[in-house]
Amino acid sequence: MFKKLLPSLFLAGCVATSYAQPTLTAANFNPQIGDAFVSHICDPTGVVPGPAGANVTWNFNTLTTTSIDTGTATACSMTPDSALFPGSTYAIVSHATHVIPYYIASTSKLSQNGYYIATDTNGVYSDPIDQIHYPFTYLDSFADDYAGIITLDTNIVHETGTINVKCDGYGILNLPGFADSSVLRVHSTQLFVDSANLFGFPVIQTFQLETYAWYAPNYHSPLLAILITTQIGGTYTNTAVSYAPVQVHSASVPQIQGLSSSLKLYPNPAQNELNIEFNDAGNEQVRISLVDVSGREVAMIGEGPATKLQQTTYNTTGIAKGLYILRLQSATETITRKIEIQ
Repeated sequence: MFKKLLPSLFLAGCVATSYAQPTLTAANFNPQIGDAFVSHICDPTGVVPGPAGANVTWNFNTLTTTSIDTGTATACSMTPDSALFPGSTYAIVSHATHVIPYYIASTSKLSQNGYYIATDTNGVYSDPIDQIHYPFTYLDSFADDYAGIITLDTNIVHETGTINVKCDGYGILNLPGFADSSVLRVHSTQLFVDSANLFGFPVIQTFQLETYAWYAPNYHSPLLAILITTQIGGTYTNTAVSYAPVQVHSASVPQIQGLSSSLKLYPNPAQNELNIEFNDAGNEQVRISLVDVSGREVAMIGEGPATKLQQTTYNTTGIAKGLYILRLQSATETITRKIEIQ
């Protein structure tokens, strides 16, 4: 009856040349407030994780994008009901889904503290799920028990589980229009039990979540993630694939309050012109640009004091039809929105 609510996160062959073995540390992997990622949600048909091992080349050049999302590492205080997730250091706010995962980042590990969809739909972990221990490199592994409460409308689900994590490979990762020669693959198996009492009857369901994620030092999100969810003894199964080849980071200075919530783009789809509006932010410097789905900037719309750019009309007739990402940057905040040009 219960299906695992997964944050949207978080998506072959050997080569003769030997490549440096990368290592993940808190300094080169923990996300920073303002990090933004452009993610491609893909058709999972026929996608397999490929082999483990040293000096592997993983080829995913033929992944087919079905939709595009953006996620931004955001201060917890800027998110709804953040008090549900004490100790969290940041949250990932998505523009295509309503799922907000919360994380605890320290010098020794990165853990998931829960996720929020609505006041009556969320997951709060009393014992968070460890994602990575630092330092972490090829053949390193750990196991972690976790527990939490899942709220689904009026139902309360108790969840307990164990995650086993191992770095099972390193080498080259090839994605559509992108390649990185120094990546780690992390394979995790998460077995968890959801139990609830419905109308006086106990309901217990067991799931397995198997995740393959490819990471690179100084890139603060999976470059590629493949998630396979299976109900043990049931019929539910699901495979999700996504890759994120674009990371944007801003330096740490005070954010423009309300900038993200006030940003409006219209019409969308845009045919001849695009109107951009956001709240007056004083003399804060901002930059507005348009990037394609591969992360290439195709237009610089405006740069200067926010007071001069808070109501901007951009002529789109010189831009090829298709999907784009509008990027609004302040000193620390990078806000992205999907826009279609017709």
